[in-house]
Amino acid sequence: MSYDLRIGVKVEGADIIAVVEEPERDSPTYNLGKMFRACTGWDFKQGEWYKASEVLPKIENGIRELSFNRKAYEQYNPPNGWGSISSAREDLESLRDCIYGIVAGDIGWQAIPLEYLWVCW
Repeated sequence: MSYDLRIGVKVEGADIIAVVEEPERDSPTYNLGKMFRACTGWDFKQGEWYKASEVLPKIENGIRELSFNRKAYEQYNPPNGWGSISSAREDLESLRDCIYGIVAGDIGWQAIPLEYLWVCW
């Protein structure tokens, strides 16, 4: 089982969010859930949408933590070997890069401002 990372925008006049992009690493294993929550300080819920502008600092914090404080997260390495500190960091980097790529207009057909983006796990 895995998460389904997606980035979307709210549709004006409707109560829906349209998916505009998925990060390259869009399906991190559930085995990394505790590690993601610990390193980001964010108790996200699967399938819920969150404002990207609020999520991005948490993602960046998680990347820093997994890069420079690895020892603190060894306890979250899945015993079955599905996922690791390195793969969790790569998943977060992929999500961050996808958000920045959308904002810069490097991903998709035109740039979308950060305040209009939403992230779903």
